[in-house]
Amino acid sequence: MRLREAESCACLFCGGRDGVQVVARDDGAATLAICAACRKELMDAWSSGVMPETAAQSEQGYSDAAMRVMAEAAAMTEEAFEEKYLSDEVDRVVFEYVRGYGQTELLGGAMGLLSIMTEQGAEVVREHIDGLAEKGLIYPVAGKPGWYGADYPFADD
Repeated sequence: MRLREAESCACLFCGGRDGVQVVARDDGAATLAICAACRKELMDAWSSGVMPETAAQSEQGYSDAAMRVMAEAAAMTEEAFEEKYLSDEVDRVVFEYVRGYGQTELLGGAMGLLSIMTEQGAEVVREHIDGLAEKGLIYPVAGKPGWYGADYPFADD
């Protein structure tokens, strides 16, 4: 990753223009412009293990469990997260499926696909979906019945 000063950019988070730096990855992924104040807030949040609530999070209405898991995931590597939360094969498949889409419908056509992928019946998969939602590993998408999300950034992302 490369970090460089940027004079003509606005912060992605707040729109501010003071002390904006651009973070660019060597693999060509999208760049991120962030101001000094937002960098400090993010660093403070990461070091405390509690991520600040964004407008999208408050609009979504995440459960306390999902907020806790999001904050914890931001301080963990993806491998450590899998070891702690996804030791069950069905849980891992459901989580990775939802995470791959960010937000996706699970209770319709996806249920059949998940049942095939996990070699479990739809009832068992539904129980795992409910369990993952209770733990905060996936969350119901507001206003979309049957949809779930899992969009966690990990420390190694």
